[in-house]
Amino acid sequence: MIGLLATLTFIVPLLGGLVLFKLDGKRADAVMLGSFFTAMLLQFGVLIEYLLHHHHGTVHVAYMITERLGEVYGIIIDPMSVLIGTVVALAGFIFMFYGMEYMSERNAGHPVRKGKGLFYAWMTLFEGATLGFIYSSTFLGLLIFFELMGLACWGVVSYYGTKAGVRAGFKAFIIPNIGAMIGFYTAIGVGITQLHDLSLFSLSHVSESLKPWVFIALLIAGYTKSAQFPTYSWIPDAMEAPTPASAFLHGAAMVEMGVYLVARVLQFIGPLPVWIFYFMAVMVSLTLLIPILNYPVQNDAKRLLAFSTVAEAGIMFVGLTFAALGLEVGLKAAMFQLTTHAFVKGLAFLTAGTFTYSLGTLDMRRISGLKDLLPVNALAWSVALLGLAGLPPMAIAFSKAELLTTLSAIRITPLAWLPILMLLVDSAVFLWVGVKWITRNVFGKRSVAKAHTHPIITASLIMLLILVFIVPYLAYPLVHGIGFFGGGH
Repeated sequence: MIGLLATLTFIVPLLGGLVLFKLDGKRADAVMLGSFFTAMLLQFGVLIEYLLHHHHGTVHVAYMITERLGEVYGIIIDPMSVLIGTVVALAGFIFMFYGMEYMSERNAGHPVRKGKGLFYAWMTLFEGATLGFIYSSTFLGLLIFFELMGLACWGVVSYYGTKAGVRAGFKAFIIPNIGAMIGFYTAIGVGITQLHDLSLFSLSHVSESLKPWVFIALLIAGYTKSAQFPTYSWIPDAMEAPTPASAFLHGAAMVEMGVYLVARVLQFIGPLPVWIFYFMAVMVSLTLLIPILNYPVQNDAKRLLAFSTVAEAGIMFVGLTFAALGLEVGLKAAMFQLTTHAFVKGLAFLTAGTFTYSLGTLDMRRISGLKDLLPVNALAWSVALLGLAGLPPMAIAFSKAELLTTLSAIRITPLAWLPILMLLVDSAVFLWVGVKWITRNVFGKRSVAKAHTHPIITASLIMLLILVFIVPYLAYPLVHGIGFFGGGH
């Protein structure tokens, strides 16, 4: 039963996305929202069934097995896939509920009178591909959904058809695709020639001499997907996408799936040499340096949040860096950070989208007096920026705090201090920049006499505001169940 529910969570939006290419107007609204809502209900069904009957266990369903290739396609239902699947389904529904109004002619900055069915189609396929990726148990399945996510990302980023948007769309497709070829082709090649099995479970059987290089190849795929150094530049450019797509891409899908991929590999691959930790620690520290230097010079709200995404994904990789040393708490902390970040970053992007919708601009220098113009939006912007900086009681404060518990790794190497130090510096600089913009955007003199909004916009922000405060308590039982498979660590 649970296997069928998990499979339907991604089959339904994939089918809905195909139908939406032929629809527009209110029919497109209905099919899109119905697809996202059904996927969310199905995922809640998986969550309830898992907690009631399979708590902290693993359900592995192999759909296709051959004698030569072993498991070709299947799904894994465990604390990690159930948690992240629920995050994606819930966040995706809220983002596209908001998107139904954002993609309307009432949007002051980007009025849409026709053609939104195409955007909905790409977004619904994006949802299905992400959920399919989360549950996949083989490298062939992961590759297929990885590439489908990239195709959908190209579709939404280039949706407006501007020269900058088309260029950014191709860039967002090509860079992760190069990573996919390096990572997945390596893993599939080893699976075919040596292991005769394409499943994640076969990773622990890779020879000790080859194992670090298979991991590095897959790590490169994760880095390109998650916009880590040196392949980060596609993510600020991808801000050409409509804001609901930006929220999904940054908060619950594309970027986070690079982190999820590496977490999955670490779960199954077994012990790695310590030089892997050194490599990852240096790479994540260089990644965090990029947003630290860029925060102070950003004036566009979405570009500021884009550099924040580079940092927050990097912070998830801080946890995975410690997991590479065999510390299970690093794996838990990374997935906890992914969960809390989804809703805080979603709130930030949807609020930035209201600047376009209500005021016609993303230039933060032209936005002030929100507390009088749009009080809910003002509260959302303040909570989002302070939350991304890691201030309690907002969600990310809890996941960043758990990352600090990985400092037990200093018993293994003093270099363990470096990524944690960079994490703290990033939080401090973002807090400084965030307070500066809150002071101006929220409490400054009104930039316009009045601004319009819509009940759908307000309701979406309120839902995310609530989740920003309560999601750590809801998620932690599943986070606690995340660990390595097979006792390899």
